Amino acid sequence: ELDPIEMFWKVPKDRIRRSELIDAETLSSRVIEGSEDVPVEHIQNFIQHSIDVFPKCVNKEPL
Repeated sequence: ELDPIEMFWKVPKDRIRRSELIDAETLSSRVIEGSEDVPVEHIQNFIQHSIDVFPKCVNKEPL
């Protein structure tokens, strides 16, 4: 995966799918909680991965 936002969104999506929403809980609150679960270091790693892989994509090399 080259797009950092896709790597980021995997964490909240997994949290949303993990269990059914409770009556008082909303989808937006679950998304916010899931987003807050992503450590800053992971976001930095997602971005660095894209930077590292981009030249391979430009040169049409296998990932």
